[in-house]
Amino acid sequence: MASYLITGASRGIGLELTKQLLELPESEVGKVFAMTRNRDCLNLTDLVAKYPNRVVHIVASVDNTESIAKAVDDVASNLHSKGLDVLVNNAGIQTYAPGGTKTVPPEELAQVIDTNVIGVHRVTSAFLPLLERGDQKKVINVYVAYELSNFE
Repeated sequence: MASYLITGASRGIGLELTKQLLELPESEVGKVFAMTRNRDCLNLTDLVAKYPNRVVHIVASVDNTESIAKAVDDVASNLHSKGLDVLVNNAGIQTYAPGGTKTVPPEELAQVIDTNVIGVHRVTSAFLPLLERGDQKKVINVYVAYELSNFE
């Protein structure tokens, strides 16, 4: 029974992946750690109520090293000396500029890079010791591509 940590689990791909993993038998998926930036996530609250022994809501932001360190401690305490099997780096942001990509302010681009690139490194490096103790030792990075025409 594998354990999973999914970042960006409050909506979209992360929430759907959390739901689909929980629908699998417990013999295949034991624990799912659903990580979100905020505590208030109604859809995730429903899943926690439905699967109280299998899903754990972890509150941390991929752009905050201290919150990631606390998340590692929270996950480790729930794994009871076992390792984490699969880390899914799904959290991400995208800025919108009405004038297209060429008008994105550098400060907004820096925030996107911090979340979508450095955040993946922050999370992966912090959880690596738990992953090394896991059976599967997998890291999955979700990347959503956009066509350039969507930004012009």
